[in-house]
Amino acid sequence: MKVRNFNFLLFILTAIGGVIGAFTGEALLSELKGEVPNSILVGLYFGQLGLWIGLMAFIGEKLNPRLNGLRWASSYASFSLKLLVPVMVILPFIAGSLLQFIYELDALDTKSPEDIILIVDISESMLETDPDNKTIAAVKEFLMKVDGNQRSALLVFNDQTKMLQTFTFLKNNSEKQQAGDEFEKSIRFQGGTDIGLALSDAMEYLNQVNDDRLTMAVLLSDGFSKMDVSQSVKPFQDKQIVINTVGLSQKQNQGAALLSDISERTGGAYYSVDDANKLSSAFQDIQKDTQDRLLIGERQGSAQYMLLYKFLRILFVSLIGGVLGLALGLMFDNRFLAQSLAIGGLAAGVIAGLILEWGFGSLFLKGFYIRLWSDIILAVIVSLFSAVVPYRMYNAEGGTNRSDVSLYNRRAFADSDKKHTSKTFY
Repeated sequence: MKVRNFNFLLFILTAIGGVIGAFTGEALLSELKGEVPNSILVGLYFGQLGLWIGLMAFIGEKLNPRLNGLRWASSYASFSLKLLVPVMVILPFIAGSLLQFIYELDALDTKSPEDIILIVDISESMLETDPDNKTIAAVKEFLMKVDGNQRSALLVFNDQTKMLQTFTFLKNNSEKQQAGDEFEKSIRFQGGTDIGLALSDAMEYLNQVNDDRLTMAVLLSDGFSKMDVSQSVKPFQDKQIVINTVGLSQKQNQGAALLSDISERTGGAYYSVDDANKLSSAFQDIQKDTQDRLLIGERQGSAQYMLLYKFLRILFVSLIGGVLGLALGLMFDNRFLAQSLAIGGLAAGVIAGLILEWGFGSLFLKGFYIRLWSDIILAVIVSLFSAVVPYRMYNAEGGTNRSDVSLYNRRAFADSDKKHTSKTFY
């Protein structure tokens, strides 16, 4: 006979598991982003989330055996505990890793740059357009957001050039902070502006490196210099290096037109900043096109508003939710309960995916809070579906609703069952 059951204690504890998983997952993202491939990172995120949800669900059902009955709680709960890691960690890990890998495949055949060279104007005129040295803060912030898998270089110029940092992997926040501090200590705003020389010396360095890596240049200046734009940008065009330019000026002038022309000729974008306080925002807009897509993070750059990636996020999170529900039923060693919870997981995943999609597209919530709510939704809605979709109770003697994962041990369970006198499953 099929039943519908609801375990209020399990409902509360799985919600707590979702909260714990959100905090633990946030720590993982903070420590490992850029250190490991995104597919592994997302797999770890959902693996640890599954662990907390499964552990809390086990505790709730053990203390108040509503879904699987008293016989499961008294005789077979220990086997479910042994399944906790194999099904509640490994299955979500595999699903998260695989779907994140697919999510990162580029439908438009575009790639994020592997190297970024930052070319910064330190001419005397910058003291006038940026009296509070916002340029320094913006460059330091830009370096902090460079992905750990990307190399960054820093060249400064006035009427001469100086390479402050050759291409370097900045793997962690400490190295990024040190690079920014060295930039701040090394520069003095003086001299004239020679953008042509800056581009020429930057290309000379890129030719010396001679790496077959996708490179992007970012040029920041507030001035104008006489130059042959066609000749200056041709080497960049030949190497397919995009130059994004940032113009810091309180009025549209020849400098703005020059920077716009440079970026347009190389396939980049020009960002006009009339206030030094907006420099950080401009650099963030540029940085968006260099960051990867995460199922559980903000989708930035050219893919930000693409309908395809909106649909894929919702679909993939739904599938991960289904795997979480299925794994929970398998942990309880009940294939009919697994079917019920898998359906709940699919529904929960749709809602969680919509929360992620709406949240990262809005300005009201920060990333952690968006992930927190989606994790809670995944946890609690899965636990609700045992009261929505009917299933058969746990039957250790007949084995008709046992999950395949425990068939190899059916005889051992049957022998153990004879030692217990309970005649009820509920």
